[in-house]
Amino acid sequence: MVKRIVKIVLALTLGAIFLWLAFRNVRLQEVWEYAQDIQFGWIFPFTIAAFCSHLFRAERWRLLIKHDKEEIDRTTLVSGVLVGYLMNIVGPRLGEVSRPMYVAKKEGLSTSKLMGTIVLERIVDVLVMVFLMFVVSVYLISDFNLLKQIFGDETINFLTNESSLLTYGWTILFVLLVAFVGYLLVRFVLYLGTRFEVLQGWIERARRALVMFKDGVLSAREVEHWWQFVFYTVLIWFCYTLMTYIPFWMFDMQEVYRLDMLDALVITVISAIGIAIPSPGGLGTYHYFVKQSLLVLFAVPAVTGIAYATVTHASMVLFVGSITPIVLFIDKLRSTKAGKPVI
Repeated sequence: MVKRIVKIVLALTLGAIFLWLAFRNVRLQEVWEYAQDIQFGWIFPFTIAAFCSHLFRAERWRLLIKHDKEEIDRTTLVSGVLVGYLMNIVGPRLGEVSRPMYVAKKEGLSTSKLMGTIVLERIVDVLVMVFLMFVVSVYLISDFNLLKQIFGDETINFLTNESSLLTYGWTILFVLLVAFVGYLLVRFVLYLGTRFEVLQGWIERARRALVMFKDGVLSAREVEHWWQFVFYTVLIWFCYTLMTYIPFWMFDMQEVYRLDMLDALVITVISAIGIAIPSPGGLGTYHYFVKQSLLVLFAVPAVTGIAYATVTHASMVLFVGSITPIVLFIDKLRSTKAGKPVI
């Protein structure tokens, strides 16, 4: 419990630092006045794109677990995805635990195995993000000076400096050392289990959980139609890009600054890096990276950029916070009729 509180405090501190970086040199009064003139009618298609992204994520997740249970309630899967996003707003990475726990209890599945599928999903998302970041960096933002203005001089210098290869090597060796020590620790615990009967039950439970987790990570082998998995992945990122593009019309940025879908993809990839940083719901990190990328790449004034980031982030938080209880209520009614466990 103490460890979790410490993580949340550190995440809030990190978010506060990035919020300060995002809002510094920007007058809040100007942001407020600017935000009052935006066209809020575009929030409706924005929320549709957001909800579709959750639907497609739930459908992609279903492909990873359908071999364990063919008839999985799609409402439960969508509810689990929304619960995960809602918990990520409360604390970083809480959603990765709450989502599989919710669905596992409702559908009678293994929580450990479902957590393994979440890890697999995250690996896929990171690979897609790295690929898109490579495309954006090479073909759209090939100027290192622009990258330095967005991510900071020290970060880009560290990633591109030849001396960093030594650091990478030491990092890999450290990871391998930790893995080796972990392996020895597991072998030692197993040895203790053979010597003390009181430990055998606990070790057996832990072993079964690890096996189920491993099976979840390797569940990609059980996907029957990979084209569907790839298709849903493309749709998820298309919806993310729409969620960046549609708010351009709130601020008339498509007309004033000539921003299009390709530009929205650039902002989406850069903002995804901000969201990946462990702050609650991308608080602060999202605002900073969006403002910087709009300012540096497209000459969008800081006031407009921070207003855009604030409105889109707040819209997403309000959307998740309002739609999740509704979907949970629907799922509860369906579970009651079907005689499933009600959470």
